Formats: sequence, C-alpha cells, structure tokens
Amino acid sequence: MAPAPPPLCWPRDTEMERRAFLKLSAGAALAALSGNAALRSGTRKTTNREIGVPEHQRQFESFMREMEARFRNMQVQPPWGPPSGPPRPAVVAPQSYTAPPATHDEYDFVLARVQFREAGLPGRAKGPDVWNVRPGGDANLLRELAAVIRCHVKPVQAFDWDPQYARNGQLNAIVTLEDLEPLREYPFLFMTGENNYHLTDTEKQNLQEYLRAGGFLLMDDCVVGDGGDFFYRSSHDLLEQLFGRGSVRPIPREHEVFHNLYDLRETGLPTLVYARRRGFPSVRQTHGQNHGARGVFLRDRLAVFLSSTDLHCGWCDSHGVEWGPDGYRKTIQLGINLILYALTH
Repeated sequence: MAPAPPPLCWPRDTEMERRAFLKLSAGAALAALSGNAALRSGTRKTTNREIGVPEHQRQFESFMREMEARFRNMQVQPPWGPPSGPPRPAVVAPQSYTAPPATHDEYDFVLARVQFREAGLPGRAKGPDVWNVRPGGDANLLRELAAVIRCHVKPVQAFDWDPQYARNGQLNAIVTLEDLEPLREYPFLFMTGENNYHLTDTEKQNLQEYLRAGGFLLMDDCVVGDGGDFFYRSSHDLLEQLFGRGSVRPIPREHEVFHNLYDLRETGLPTLVYARRRGFPSVRQTHGQNHGARGVFLRDRLAVFLSSTDLHCGWCDSHGVEWGPDGYRKTIQLGINLILYALTH
C-alpha cells in the first residue's frame, strides 16, 4: 500500500517565507475556482512540459494539484468543523490587558484584535459588548481557516459563546493604535464593539499610515438584537475623517471578496436571522441593521471592510443555535474570503 500523502502545511524544512506560503495557498484556491470544470469532468491531461521536468518541479506541481482538489472539495462541503472544546466557565474580563508575545514567527497567520476605548451615548449607558467580547468567534474562524488552507494558526481556547470576554492572553494578539510599529507585524486587523468611540489624533494618524502601507482592517458592529448601530456610525465617521468625505463606499457584490474562494455574490453581506421566533410577531426577527457592505478603497485595493450585521456573532454559533447552520456558514465563509484577500493584496 502506498504511504499516505503528507498533510498540506507550511514546509518548515525550506526557506519559503510564511506569508509567501499563504499567498501560494490562496493562489491555489483561486486556481481551483477557475479550473473546476475541467477538473470535475476529468478532461485534464498531462502536458508536454510535465514530461522530463526536474523532480522538485514535479513535486511542486503535485502539491498545487492537491491543493486545488482540497479547495474544490471545500466548495462542495462548506466549513463546519467540530466543537472547539468543552464549555468553560464564564470569566469576567480583567481591567487591563497586555498583548501576548509576538507570534508571527511561530504561526502562519495571527488574528489580531484592536483594543480601543468605548463610551456610551447621551442618555444611554455603555453596552456590554466591548472590544474583547466572545473569543469563541475567533476560535471558530481560525479553526475553519486552518482546515481550508492548511496553515498553522494559534488556537484560541474558547467555545462558541463562552466565555463572554477574553481572558488576558487568550486572544491570538492584541494591538492598540497608539503605536504604529506593532501594527506592521499583522497584515489583518479585527476591530469589533457595539458602542460609540473616538480615537486620539495619534491613533488616527497611526491607523491611516497602517492602511496606506498595505494593511487591512475588518470593522464589525457587534449589536444586540436591534439595539442600534453605534459602532458602525462611529467607524463610518472615523474613516471619512481619515480619508475624506465620501471615501466609505458600497462594496459591489461582484468584488472578489464575495467570490475569491466562496461564492457569496447572491448573499452579499450576510444578515443573521434568528432561528427561533422571538416574542410577538412585531419583534424584529433579524439581528442588527444591514446597511450593505461598505469599505474604503485605496487606489484599487480594498483596505477597510465595514460591516453592520455582526459577522462575529455569526462565527460564534457553530452549532446553529441562534442563526441556524446558514448564518454560521455564510459568515465564516465571508471571514475566510476577507483573510485570503488581505493576504494576497
């Protein structure tokens, strides 16, 4: 019996850079999409250039074909992994946080969260869903991402909705906007909350420089039912301060973030719909307010993706308790599409 092929992972015995490997993996995903018809029909034939090529070239092409097959299978079977672990007791978040040691040398992808100061609005107290809420969403997204591109991610020890707040050191990485240099270590930043907020002039300048230098930011409004879109509006105002009036534009469904791996062109920005009816018929059965996908384009590159529908809450629901299987599947797929876009642009 022939030995089983080795798992697709970052080739640690080579000189290949981690980020280059991720770009290679993402490229294989896109190649799988473009070559699906020929591969499914079995019409692919050995080309002349595959005859007599060096061994290392044949190994590379074999690797690419296997990657394409894996991505093609993921199109048919959307990410739906096992539970990330048993429920853990809820822990109240400590008052201060320190970022874990830099992990970009140990892992192929690190999901960094932005820590920022939130505030209530006049006549309204600050809501409970602050910047470090629900690490289980991060855990599920990272697990599903690793299953797709076979990269080495740092697991987050959390389970769906539990705990409510991340413990110190539990998240992959924590960054603030007060210092520009640590931001440069991460090509993808995630920022979420439900409250109004304001940044200092230094934070605004650092964020602007990070994005202009090639960074990517996902800003996601963490709402409670129909409790308002305060984080979304604060983020919209902030981005127009940084990049000018009218800089926050609708993202068309034809944009590649909606189809570079998973085809979400019919869905666009997913809306979470409660799986169980809530109260009386007059009560809204959808979560949040869908203003459509919006973002900031710097030249032709999408640098900021702004969501008002709480994608992160969708990531938290791997068992389909709140939104059913469709909500989890679509939000996870969009999250993976966004990460692949950020790593390849």
